[in-house]
Amino acid sequence: MKDLDGCYVTINNAAAHALGATPLEVIGKDDYALLPREVADRLTSEDREVLAAGTPLTFEDEMNLHGGKLYLHTVKSPWRNESGEIIGIAGISRDITENKRVEQRLKEIESRFHKLFASDLMGIHIPDRFGGIIEANDEFLRITGHTRADLEAGKVRWDAMTPSEYEGVDLAHIAEAAERGTCTPYEKEYIRKDGTRVPIMCGYTLLEGSEDRYIAFIQDLTALKRSEEAVLQAEKLNTAGRFAASMAHEINNPLAAVTNLIYLALQDTSLHEGARGLLESADRELSRISRIAAQTLRFHKQSTAPVAADVSEIMDSVFPLFLSRLSDDRVAIRREYSTTRKLWCFHDELRHAFANLVSNAFDAAPGGGTLRVRVKDGHCWSGDPEPGIIVVVADSGTGISEAMCQRLFEPFVSTKEQTSTGLGLWATANIVRKHHGRIAYRTSRKPDRHGTVFSLFFPLSGIHPEAAASAQVDS
Repeated sequence: MKDLDGCYVTINNAAAHALGATPLEVIGKDDYALLPREVADRLTSEDREVLAAGTPLTFEDEMNLHGGKLYLHTVKSPWRNESGEIIGIAGISRDITENKRVEQRLKEIESRFHKLFASDLMGIHIPDRFGGIIEANDEFLRITGHTRADLEAGKVRWDAMTPSEYEGVDLAHIAEAAERGTCTPYEKEYIRKDGTRVPIMCGYTLLEGSEDRYIAFIQDLTALKRSEEAVLQAEKLNTAGRFAASMAHEINNPLAAVTNLIYLALQDTSLHEGARGLLESADRELSRISRIAAQTLRFHKQSTAPVAADVSEIMDSVFPLFLSRLSDDRVAIRREYSTTRKLWCFHDELRHAFANLVSNAFDAAPGGGTLRVRVKDGHCWSGDPEPGIIVVVADSGTGISEAMCQRLFEPFVSTKEQTSTGLGLWATANIVRKHHGRIAYRTSRKPDRHGTVFSLFFPLSGIHPEAAASAQVDS
């Protein structure tokens, strides 16, 4: 208690200790005699405010006292005598320093959480154990393909987004979180709004004081899965390349021996004409096998330097590889060559790409049909006009299924089961890209109109002669 002059009349041990003194040392002195001036000014101002109001008032003070920085919650009221006359100030102060420190820490934690929640580092949401989602950040909505309007309308539910095969996994981790308060992060998938699936890593922690609400995160694993798949495909391709090279070498050795034997046999002037004809046919077939073995080696060997070549001539050089298929007259070939321009290209690789497309066209029409091949001048399909050469290979086959269309240019994907490596179109697309070109296709499986058309565009500026020697890419 203080009198009207601001001097302490009585004080307990706790209050005196906060002032850095004993009760006897405090009584009879005012705040200016005990405290720094700025603190004394504040307390004196509060006293005047209480005396002017004539009613109890509450104050919260931050003070640098002898014990360090303190936060005090103080209630001051007029001190009246028995007749009701104000004779001073009565006050009670409570040390709330620890409360303030806890409050400050909570504000810092909340601030960090809000920054994390608003960031795009991960998808954060607040689900319940019954499938609902109460709140979610923008990254969560991006990953799942939903809008905030969907969330506010209650249309975003983690149970509806979870494929049925993951339900058991979810239940096991929910039970773990209920027991431990948190669950071990695990991988699963969500079905996005557009029906596609997205691989995610998810985990959650039970909110304190709740039995069915969690703070949860999801991490989009799409890029990671693509990287893993790319590494796996690279390993497969390396294996395939080494195997192809080994097999090609194994074939070439006996092939050379047989070719030499046929050559020596053909030198015999006494050879019957019928036998000579058979040997010449065998020699042609062996030459075809030799070319196929050389193409197989290109899965492993690197390209040579580019040359200025006639694309029509390269296309024409492909058809002798399919003499046996052409001889039965079931497939009619229509060729339309209308360009005289030369293209700087990797000759053998371009031939390999064309051979893949022609081979696929033959396979697409086992019962016969028409194969149309066109080589002409043209421009790119989009953007600024760029001159180049267009190559079209069209068949009247059965067409490509919708499921296969989605993976058509992936390695080891084929509709021909055991008769194909599944590398043809993948290699063709890589060769086209190496020439800075583009590849597109359209297909139909309609009964009255079926077949597939592949269109390749090669810009004339695609490979520059002076820089082309360094463009070494496996075909």
